[in-house]
Amino acid sequence: MSPKERRKHPRLSLSVEVDVTSESNFYAGRTRDISSGGLFIDGNLGLAPGAEVTVRLHLGEHRVQCKTEVAWVLTGDDGETIGVGLRFLSLGAEVRTAIESFMATRSPFPFEIEDPEPPRPGPPPLPKP
Repeated sequence: MSPKERRKHPRLSLSVEVDVTSESNFYAGRTRDISSGGLFIDGNLGLAPGAEVTVRLHLGEHRVQCKTEVAWVLTGDDGETIGVGLRFLSLGAEVRTAIESFMATRSPFPFEIEDPEPPRPGPPPLPKP
């Protein structure tokens, strides 16, 4: 199943400030993308899948806070953690509205991975009779 087929919510490539608090740590960083279902944070937060954390998002003039769970961890070729995907556990109506309103001011980026090789030009069109 492709990532597009698994997604339930449209996401945006969006870098906003985020504070993450777990039972034992605090991390301040930036998101890579966000949707009304969750977000991705760049960096090694030292969290394992299933860990529950509180995030505080800086959405323009609004600051929203919500509970999340680490859904997955992204590692690089060397095995080092380079980011985490967080799933919102519960969003109150006010928080959901703030996130969706902020997202509405931006355009979503494409989900498909584009072919890195540009298309080759075809033959010129035939002249019309």
